[in-house]
Amino acid sequence: MNSASIRLRRSLLYVPGDKEAMLAKAAQRGADSVILNLEDAVSDANKELARLLVVRLLDSANFGSADVVVRINPLTTDVGYRDLLAIVPHAPGAILLPKVNTAEEVRFAAWMIERLESLYGLPAGQTKIMCMLESAAGILAAPAIATSHPRVVALVFGAEDFSKDVNCAVTPGERTLLFATSQLICAAHSAGVDAIDTPYMALDDDDGLARSAQMARELGFDGKSAIHPKQVAAINVAFLPGSDQVAWAERVIGALQADDGAEAGTAVIGGQFLDAPHLARARRVLALASAAHDRG
Repeated sequence: MNSASIRLRRSLLYVPGDKEAMLAKAAQRGADSVILNLEDAVSDANKELARLLVVRLLDSANFGSADVVVRINPLTTDVGYRDLLAIVPHAPGAILLPKVNTAEEVRFAAWMIERLESLYGLPAGQTKIMCMLESAAGILAAPAIATSHPRVVALVFGAEDFSKDVNCAVTPGERTLLFATSQLICAAHSAGVDAIDTPYMALDDDDGLARSAQMARELGFDGKSAIHPKQVAAINVAFLPGSDQVAWAERVIGALQADDGAEAGTAVIGGQFLDAPHLARARRVLALASAAHDRG
């Protein structure tokens, strides 16, 4: 594995689609992905304005290395349907589908995107799909949703709507969410797509954000959503391999891989038994570190 094969999604910053000043600065916030939000953060009265502003931004802004994602309204609504028709011709990197409960919803969205790409002469498969799981039904269907279509690149957890749906509290340490997050992570990685954690909602709690991001990484998430630009740097750091992890990875590769690329079956470093899974993990650590360095 090398850095070219890694698509960093450590931080995904939500930007309200109807806030022109925020949209103008979205590309400068350091997030790996920018989510231009047409859904919950936009009032019903401003849905059309948000759609127009996001279309204008897609045509004019340079987002550099950041992936551009548009979170549309649910396709079960007329607003969501109009969002998709308006946004896809402007070739975002991905569409974030909210409140996904079934694989059929994703396949319908993929069919629509394919038709629009063909109609507007866009490269086939250019716009990917991210699926937001925010309900008990969505979490239980996570394996089917993750494998529903080749365009799917990530499952995104929405804790606020999920907790409301199952009538649970979001407690410190987020222990009440462990079943849901574990289900989503296993489904995502089984399908070879990314798992993205829910935002940390307290804007004035830097220590809490750091703990939440670190826990997300330890659980197996690939990144975490952010609801404010000031959260981005801490999230990026949490999902960046530390110097101790890089040193460990280099030692593992040195022990298990010869200069000619041949692999040893096992090795022992500092009393730790190492074999093929450790080598694979070490290669991923170095690829992530390299990709983050390249991103700057």
